Amino acid sequence: MNTRPLLPLAAVWFAVLPVAPASALITTSSLDTFAASNEGWQIGGAGVQPARVASAGPDSQIGYLSHFSDGGGANGKWLMWSGQSQWLGDYISAGVTGISLWANVSAGTAPVSMRVAFDGPGGWFYSAAQGVGAGWTEYSFSLAPGNFTYAAGSGGTGVLAGTMSGVTRFSILAGGGSVSYRANGDLLQAGTSVNTILVDNIGAVPEPSTCALLLLTGAGALWLSRRR
Repeated sequence: MNTRPLLPLAAVWFAVLPVAPASALITTSSLDTFAASNEGWQIGGAGVQPARVASAGPDSQIGYLSHFSDGGGANGKWLMWSGQSQWLGDYISAGVTGISLWANVSAGTAPVSMRVAFDGPGGWFYSAAQGVGAGWTEYSFSLAPGNFTYAAGSGGTGVLAGTMSGVTRFSILAGGGSVSYRANGDLLQAGTSVNTILVDNIGAVPEPSTCALLLLTGAGALWLSRRR
């Protein structure tokens, strides 16, 4: 059998697949599934860190994250961040246009307002809030400029594009009230809350053109395999 006609398409297919080595910066394949660990998500100080739960999540796969806020002390506000290299760098050049995640308020008042936030050369910016309720649900946060607010006092140029082209920290925060910047720790926080929130499958959302190209090349590869 002559397989030469398959080679050019195969080359294109592997070229467009978003393959990200562990040391890479942000790509459209950046994803935390918590299959084996808490993937480096953390809070500061002496608080109780986000914990991996070795049970089936919303995708029926083992592993998800559980984090709580108790209204006082080091865990008074619901907040966690990642310093992993796969969440840092130039989101604009990488073609990342959103963040998706699954969440579930397993204890406390629901719904609770959740936001994503980014720090970088432009300073801290946080997204519009989404109400996260009880039961596993997927939430998507657009990275469009109109969806973000500059955190007053957080320094930088105050320009979202400056931050998104050089992200140094990616955070998720939840709670009522307004978002404020805390210079001690260089972080954002929402209001005090008493909640336990489960999180799974935190992923980068590619721009539509990238999705279309992957679907097209995938369909072509499938058609050729059937022809064989």
